[in-house]
Amino acid sequence: MMPKPHPLPMRPRKGPMTVCTSALSQNSEAIVCVADRALSYGTSIQWDSDSSKIFELNQHGTLVLFAGSEDVTSRVLGKILGVGDSIGDDVAESRKILEKEYQEAVDELVTARYLTPRLLSKQDYVQATSHHMNAHMRSIAAEIRGYEADCALLVCGFDAQNRPFILYLDSPGTVTDMTRTGFHSIGSGWEKSVSKMLFSEHKKSQELARTLFDTFDAKAFAEMASGVGFDWETWVITKDRKAHHVPDGIDALVEHAWAEHDRSPFDKREKDDADPPPRNWKAQLRKYAKSILPQSSDSTEDRKSTKLSLKKMERARD
Repeated sequence: MMPKPHPLPMRPRKGPMTVCTSALSQNSEAIVCVADRALSYGTSIQWDSDSSKIFELNQHGTLVLFAGSEDVTSRVLGKILGVGDSIGDDVAESRKILEKEYQEAVDELVTARYLTPRLLSKQDYVQATSHHMNAHMRSIAAEIRGYEADCALLVCGFDAQNRPFILYLDSPGTVTDMTRTGFHSIGSGWEKSVSKMLFSEHKKSQELARTLFDTFDAKAFAEMASGVGFDWETWVITKDRKAHHVPDGIDALVEHAWAEHDRSPFDKREKDDADPPPRNWKAQLRKYAKSILPQSSDSTEDRKSTKLSLKKMERARD
């Protein structure tokens, strides 16, 4: 019999019920982070709330986006928030810290769930499973082997040298660096969100205004997955290591623009359709992007426009 192939590290999971997406933008000088606000309890209860799935880890603009079951996610987040100041400056060191804290949190939960009720310590368990096990210990070992932590995180920011990073932390406590890919998603809607980002031909070089639109587009597409909520929030991290919570007005501008343009040309406008965006909605998005980006940051389009203007001025002088 052929051995079963080892599963991919980013395989679809039965949970967590949500979607969170992070994407590089503005020539990798900004990171856009989007998450829904739905709360899910099992597979039968879900509703939007005022909860947030994006937290600031420290004063250097490092953000963590999370998805998962409350029991394990709260433990993992508690540990990571406790060492938040140690994360971000050095990516390699941050990776070690994240893996250590995740694995310790899961280890504590496994002990509390499977060993403590049987009056066993971890040391007792290790000692008992080091030799020939009786039926009782075999049943406990089988339960522990069958446990899989339902918790995934995206940790994003800029390091001490102002280089961006997107770190994906998942069970059994391993970090995958998604910075080179340029984006990633977690939660029950991750596959649809990633597919939409690929279909939109997302690039790390594209301007921030477009990435704000494209990441929401991916989140809206992911609403087809169970557990993904309607309400949402957006954060932007800039290379000066500052995290900016995008105002509701800008989010609403993106949503109205999406409602106007993400439709079939055969569709007719209905009375209950969302109001169309203002004609200058792109200009408004670019104005907001410019207000939070460091002064030295220009989009590729802006640089091309500046070069063209300079050439015109030189021709005029000649």
